[in-house]
Amino acid sequence: MKFLIFGAILGVLAIVIIIAALSIPIRSETLKQQVIALLSEELESEVTIEKLEGRAFPRVAVSGAGVVIRQKGRTDVPPLITIETFEIRGSLRDLMRKPRRVGEVRLKGLQVKVPPRAGDGEDRRDTPEKSDAQKHADAQKLQQVIIERLEAPDTVITLIPKRAGKQPKIFTVHHLVMDGLGINETIPYIAVLTNPVPKGEIETSGTFGPWNVVHPAQTPITGKYTFANANLDTINGLAGILSSTGEFKGPIDRIEVNGTTDTPDFQVDAGGLPVPLKTTFRAVVDGSDGDTYLEHVDGSFLNTRLTARGKVVGLEGVPGREVVIDADIHDGRIEDLLRLTMNSEKPLLTGAVVLKANIIIPREKKKVIDKLRLKGEFGLSKATFTDPQVQTKLMGLSRRAQGKTQEEPVGEVLSNLKGAFVLENAEARFSRLTFSVPGARIELAGRYGLRDEIVSFRGKARLEATLSQVVGGGVRGFFLKAFDPIFRKEGSGMVIPIKIEGTRKAPKFGHDMF
Repeated sequence: MKFLIFGAILGVLAIVIIIAALSIPIRSETLKQQVIALLSEELESEVTIEKLEGRAFPRVAVSGAGVVIRQKGRTDVPPLITIETFEIRGSLRDLMRKPRRVGEVRLKGLQVKVPPRAGDGEDRRDTPEKSDAQKHADAQKLQQVIIERLEAPDTVITLIPKRAGKQPKIFTVHHLVMDGLGINETIPYIAVLTNPVPKGEIETSGTFGPWNVVHPAQTPITGKYTFANANLDTINGLAGILSSTGEFKGPIDRIEVNGTTDTPDFQVDAGGLPVPLKTTFRAVVDGSDGDTYLEHVDGSFLNTRLTARGKVVGLEGVPGREVVIDADIHDGRIEDLLRLTMNSEKPLLTGAVVLKANIIIPREKKKVIDKLRLKGEFGLSKATFTDPQVQTKLMGLSRRAQGKTQEEPVGEVLSNLKGAFVLENAEARFSRLTFSVPGARIELAGRYGLRDEIVSFRGKARLEATLSQVVGGGVRGFFLKAFDPIFRKEGSGMVIPIKIEGTRKAPKFGHDMF
């Protein structure tokens, strides 16, 4: 919402020029010096104007070029505002009545360069800060002037990073119109701007003000927005075209936003496939610094539902913003989650899933999947592997674990898969990973690489059957009965160390006794 704040500043600029033009003879150099002095005082800034001229008849018209407004004491950053040319027009009759009215203000080549905020212990000006009473008194002479229409096409707003060598964020406001602009007025506005990341066009309209002279950050704002065709490719490691609509209201430093997003082809660059992602959200935005606090998010993709809350904030002295999210899936499908990370139409697993995770996306110049950090727990029920070879091996394990023959049924092969995990550097590390098949309980720990798809797990299998039952009847089983007590542990018929190694497409199961 920074473009609205600077729209108000520009309104003050125009009002000061009009007051100066009405109070002194309209001679170019005299008018220019008087306007520079007034602007410097009212905006507490260093002001220069290359050219300024005007006339009072038959209509009041003031024009100029080369306006530069620099914050006092901030020689370390570019000027706050520069304007190539400006035009101010109105009727003398409207300007002589109270409240005074200016018909039109048009600015061309407007550039706003927002410096990083000075530290709490730094002096921001060479002159003492004005008291609230002084600020209020200074505004009184500006309150009786209203600008009927202010236009500033193709305005460029640049947010300058605090650390040198980092790329600034640049917003292009293609269309900015504010009607009824006055210090004590509620101002309707229409704006169209380009959002840099993700890149897309935002159209917004609403009301701004009345301007809070004493506490500008508490100036109210309301509106609706449409964010269309936002290209997620501008976020390294994501893909898809996002659209969003919503409404917002509140003071500038605490804007409440309610909206929806729709991304029909959302994709994570980790070998995954696109999925249709939709969300509804409630958030609070600090319009003075851009920090966003997600109070509640409901999302869905394929047959999975999730809820989340978190924040997208900047940290002192570090470029970009950090994302911190707490997410919960209570009604999900594991095949939907796997689709996001595996480029295969046939998922590795199917089944119901619940998941609780803390998600952090730090401000690093990497693809999302490589800098993403997750920590959480999950559980699967009625899960089955879709690979026939894996399914056959699990059925064989279940049959041996129960001491059954090849012909006897074994029941459901996989159930109650659960565990804790940490995802970092595109590698998932699992602890307390457990699952059960009829006749056996498997306990594993290990890793899975999202990039290389290499599987490496070790653990143990607790079988219901004893060693002699596992190898079958006959003479061999008879002689192995003597060893059953050796392998029987904690109430199990037999406990053996196992391992799973290889790749996602070709895992190898075996014992880990030697």
